[in-house]
Amino acid sequence: MFWTGYGATDVGLRRDQNEDAFLVDNERGWFAVADGVGGTPGGGIASKLAIIEFKSRLSELAKSASLVSDDTAPAVIRGINNAIVDFGLTHQSTPNLATTFTALVILTTNQGYLLHAGDSRLYGFHDELGLTALTAEHTLATERRNQGLESGRPEDENVLVNCMGNLNMNWTEYRSIDLANYDAFLLCSDGLNKMVPHDRLEQIMRGNWRDPQTCVGRMIDSALNVGGYDNTTAIMIKRQNE
Repeated sequence: MFWTGYGATDVGLRRDQNEDAFLVDNERGWFAVADGVGGTPGGGIASKLAIIEFKSRLSELAKSASLVSDDTAPAVIRGINNAIVDFGLTHQSTPNLATTFTALVILTTNQGYLLHAGDSRLYGFHDELGLTALTAEHTLATERRNQGLESGRPEDENVLVNCMGNLNMNWTEYRSIDLANYDAFLLCSDGLNKMVPHDRLEQIMRGNWRDPQTCVGRMIDSALNVGGYDNTTAIMIKRQNE
């Protein structure tokens, strides 16, 4: 493939279970992070279902010689969301079946496609220009700021206004990504970017982006070193020829 990546996840120092799930498929260029919501077993189930359904939907597109695009992305998103909702309706003993979901699909050497719901993150990195967030957080605090209002309570930073597993979900974020101006990409759950400052993430990328495994390991260690309050998942993706 045109790009190659490495991913890892850690339960952290305060949680009993890891509700994050991730996908690294270098052969097909599929990369995704899902962070289960709620601090209950339901969150872990939802994140795994999101990854499973994502792979299934993209595999179906591949069988018909189609790619994820503005035309096909809505059906992919509905498939992921509906699988989680349906599981919740048929397994009512498992509460809080919801998850963030952020995916980057590599289509060509310079063309990718983003699917995003929630507060996980996709960053683009250029060795000279640094690290840039390519997704916004779908939280109540962000929504208030976009409306010109004060952010409100600190806990509003963690209140999602969009996620997978929402019976009434009627929007999400999907679009093409121009890969040409980036050397690497970082996909992560908020257990990384809300624990480790942007400048530190950029510093780690600058020193290690040519070695994804080392880069991911140092990022997760950084989250643990400042408390490891949440599950932490990171995927680093770089051009194959670097």
